[in-house]
Amino acid sequence: MRSRPATFCHVLSRASAALVAMLVATLLWPASAASAHGQLATSTPLTGTVVREPLAQLGLYFTEKPADNAHFTVTGPNGTRVDNGWSNGEPKRLDKPVQEYFMVDGVFEPRLYHTGFPAMVAVAHWPAKGKYTASYLSVASDGEAVRGAVTFDYQGPSTAPPAGWTPPTDEPAPALLAQLEGHSSASAVPAATA
Repeated sequence: MRSRPATFCHVLSRASAALVAMLVATLLWPASAASAHGQLATSTPLTGTVVREPLAQLGLYFTEKPADNAHFTVTGPNGTRVDNGWSNGEPKRLDKPVQEYFMVDGVFEPRLYHTGFPAMVAVAHWPAKGKYTASYLSVASDGEAVRGAVTFDYQGPSTAPPAGWTPPTDEPAPALLAQLEGHSSASAVPAATA
């Protein structure tokens, strides 16, 4: 069996296919960024940092105010939760603005956010040195899930739990889960009919 030399048309069709694939990937990129409404903009402490003093609370700053039924946890190195509720704090100007995309008249348009809306998560005590994880689950104003985690290394002194302390075991509120589930079902509808 003889191999044929590549013809100009054959090379051109391969190049066209590669160009189309690259164009499709470029067009789909903003769509994934568009689902990031209400995202985490910054935190105190930042992910990957070392904390050397016990903090009374952690600050998670979002591009939108977290939902009233948002769920936050802080887990210590042994897997036990040490969070003790959360509250909204004072919004603050972000050091670096965050860009999100919104669909306007069929086109994704970027918007810059300069303000962080906090969830201040209280920490009951610091049982040991090691890795701590602050997890969050909320829903953005457009119904998209806002979820993730901030991890950091605690190298400060151990602190005792408050008198009568019991680690929390609460789960996300059923209403929050229903909102997220309802939106994920709705987002499966083709965009032309949504």
